[in-house]
Amino acid sequence: MCECCKSKQARNSFKSEIQIRSKEKLEVIFSNVCGLFEVKTLGGNNYFVSFINKFIRKMWIYLIKKKSEVFEIFKNLKL
Repeated sequence: MCECCKSKQARNSFKSEIQIRSKEKLEVIFSNVCGLFEVKTLGGNNYFVSFINKFIRKMWIYLIKKKSEVFEIFKNLKL
């Protein structure tokens, strides 16, 4: 079979939504780090990190200077 025929074969689709159920406030948390920004914020921050609580659907956003600060912020969030 030629290469052009292989690349045009139909494939099974991926599930569009993964069900993640949460029964407690801090059981499932999604996180994302964005940056390095070309221009720093007025406070000198280069990144931001977001946390989304799946159970209560609340979001927290923190401005940070270095990616290494993420774990410390997460520990304080969980308290």
